Amino acid sequence: MEYHLRNLDRKGYIASIALIDDPKTLRFADQSLAWWDRHFSWKAQGCTVLCDDKGNHLSYLFSKIDRYGEYITLYNLFTPALQRRKGYAKHLLSLIMADALKRHARRITFSSVSESLNFYSALGFIYWGINDIGDYYCNLPLPNEGLEGMESMIQERSTESLLGKNIEKIYAKVHGNESNLTLNQTIKYGKDIEKLGKQYLSDELQEIHTAQEESNL
Repeated sequence: MEYHLRNLDRKGYIASIALIDDPKTLRFADQSLAWWDRHFSWKAQGCTVLCDDKGNHLSYLFSKIDRYGEYITLYNLFTPALQRRKGYAKHLLSLIMADALKRHARRITFSSVSESLNFYSALGFIYWGINDIGDYYCNLPLPNEGLEGMESMIQERSTESLLGKNIEKIYAKVHGNESNLTLNQTIKYGKDIEKLGKQYLSDELQEIHTAQEESNL
């Protein structure tokens, strides 16, 4: 089976999601549309869909490369219920990252809700902490091999090199947010970071940031 990407404008996206028949996915698709309408212009970038050789739409991703060409940021990734468990989301992300490399992007970033941790963690991604709404924040170099190189990059490179010159930005994004969680959120957070284990590097980030601050005194 040959797969390819197709970029959808607003009209094309609405026509595509109208064919989704499971209410939960359709609700998320509508929320993604409303969010993109509020924050970004469809004239610049929109949604990318993974298609098979028959043109069927299999998985959707909202993403954006910043105006400086440094970052690709992932926003909403979803697959209709009937298409899940077939590797479509992974394949879509792999093609998106390969395209970002061709466009000379150097880093990838996104924030993951708790329910999506299993998907991203299985692909090798790590997290530096939680953002101000409690989502798990990832900010990493783009491996030269794309998604297929993510796990080996994490294993082979030092934490300092993964942070690079972005350490202040990353630290500001996650610092102190755990203290703002409700009791129920704190319980869930504890379970999440236990599950993530070595893929959750909040303590390592704090140690490196503190050491850098002390060296600048």
